[in-house]
Amino acid sequence: MSYIIDANVLMGALISGKSFYKTVFQQLNPLLPQFALTEIEKYSETIINKSKLKDDELKRFTIAIFQPLTILPTYYLSDYALRESTRLIGETDPKDVAYLALAIQLNGVLLTRDQPIYREARSRGFRRIMLFDDFLRTHL
Repeated sequence: MSYIIDANVLMGALISGKSFYKTVFQQLNPLLPQFALTEIEKYSETIINKSKLKDDELKRFTIAIFQPLTILPTYYLSDYALRESTRLIGETDPKDVAYLALAIQLNGVLLTRDQPIYREARSRGFRRIMLFDDFLRTHL
């Protein structure tokens, strides 16, 4: 099973500094679209300011968190997956289309903390999406 995480899950892990996330990510080997790096960069100051870790600890933790991740370039996403994802959540949150498209293309599960896209995708019949905290409670 392929698991796709969105940037809010990754940012939450980085801010928390909890080693638990290293274990979870090593078990899942999650995938992310290239757009996740844009979001991480956009909110890098927030991550640094809210992190419970000192600067050097955050840098080491970031390396540990990123090691099991696979980041796929935008060209990897098929036109079909992008169209279907846009149909499902494009009106709710267009910037999250790439995450759902990756789940569609890989027949994987999108793990998110974004309740609006979760509700919208599910209301339109897409079932391979879970709230990250629900996933943790039921699978780990």
